[in-house]
Amino acid sequence: MPGIETVGDLPAVYVRRLNALVLADTHLGFEEEAAKQGLYVPRIQLLRTLEVLREGLDSTGADWVIFAGDVKHSFSRLLRSEREELSRVFQYLTRERGVRVTIVRGNHDNYLPLVARDYGVELVQELYERGILVIHGHRKPQGGYPGPVEAVIMGHEHPSLRLRDKLGYVAKLPAFLVAPYPPLRARLVVLPAVGQYQTGTTVSLSPDTYLSPILREEVPLGEVKPYVLAEELGVLEFPELALLEDLLAEVEV
Repeated sequence: MPGIETVGDLPAVYVRRLNALVLADTHLGFEEEAAKQGLYVPRIQLLRTLEVLREGLDSTGADWVIFAGDVKHSFSRLLRSEREELSRVFQYLTRERGVRVTIVRGNHDNYLPLVARDYGVELVQELYERGILVIHGHRKPQGGYPGPVEAVIMGHEHPSLRLRDKLGYVAKLPAFLVAPYPPLRARLVVLPAVGQYQTGTTVSLSPDTYLSPILREEVPLGEVKPYVLAEELGVLEFPELALLEDLLAEVEV
């Protein structure tokens, strides 16, 4: 949509009027939490996050990075790996790149202030700036903004589109979602997760498949338009879900 742009094939958007790079759901520390559950996976979340930030800042020249929640993974504590990885990301952004950093807190971001305060990172529940509202998406917007809302940017859902080719091969690809948001007379932009292990919600026309109450209750799902991130192909525009109904019905399990 005008003024909110994809950045190459990165799971982030550039908000031109704010000169800001917006991303969501890095879930740093996921690998340690998984190991505590007996699942051992390569430690790639930090490397992926730094890669997205570096490429995004180099491509746009943004001087503000906004995280739309779930920067860390563990609900109940601050894991050692989370502290280390958060420190590395904040060090890179605030001291090496010299950019402003704001985190809109997500439902996983407990204990985050213990690290953020050492780097001057701003933490808020919602962020409204010049007609742009950034939320995490685990709850509905709180309201009471100083001006009209033109666009709502959120994470939380980790949306992906599940597609099957003629040979029966199924691919699940991360996607941006764009839709009308009637309660605020705005456009809604849902970001794919940066975290490589957060494949998230398969996009469908059934409200019950979504995590966010915004998508479950307040968005006309038939008018949701997916923009799929395809490796080496960039961002691919798809029709609204109502026009993909047969395909979506075919690939749902």
